[in-house]
Amino acid sequence: MSDVTSIPILLDADTGYGNFNNARRLVRKLESRGIAGACFEDKLFPKTNSLHDNRAQPLADPNEFGLKIEACKDALRDPDFCIVARVEAFIAGWGLDEALARATTYADAGADAILMHSRRSDSEEIEAFMRVWDRSKAPVVIVPTKYYRTPTETFREWGVSTVIWANHNVRAAIGAMQGVTRQIYEDQSLVNVEEKIASVKEIFRLQDDDELVEAEKRYLPAKDD
Repeated sequence: MSDVTSIPILLDADTGYGNFNNARRLVRKLESRGIAGACFEDKLFPKTNSLHDNRAQPLADPNEFGLKIEACKDALRDPDFCIVARVEAFIAGWGLDEALARATTYADAGADAILMHSRRSDSEEIEAFMRVWDRSKAPVVIVPTKYYRTPTETFREWGVSTVIWANHNVRAAIGAMQGVTRQIYEDQSLVNVEEKIASVKEIFRLQDDDELVEAEKRYLPAKDD
């Protein structure tokens, strides 16, 4: 992804895949590949997806996680690389006080932003946090996968800095592939799907095939007619 885009990439870095040493090594690797930032969540590794129902969501000790954030910041060579601390207190069933305490610890440890996560279908937890959070400590990132009905303008009014729509391209691709496969199976033909899908030429364009054609002219020996 970094090779083919000029916009910043924020990597979902899970928990850092272990303790502070794994996390800071990951940050160094990401820097070398031109990634703009990494988001670490305060769960125990290996973790459970935050949107699973009725699953235990054990959290890391907040002080240890804060030290993991500090280790990542100390390991940086690029001062513009961003470390985002994702707070899972609401996901784990804790209340606002725990979410606020964890966010404060991580901001004090040097996190460039706080990602406050919630899996409720309404945005009440996020609103409650934004009402008490001191935004001078760190900007707030949210992921409204479940509370998507809340208007984006409302998030702006609360002072949210960044909204991540986290998985919709993957979900759209899955739905499209399932639909096309079903149509082909039922019709035993491509007639009704060809106009709905990307052309082969579009695949070549995404692969920058024109550059390859020109490179072949330059770097491959000319063939005799």
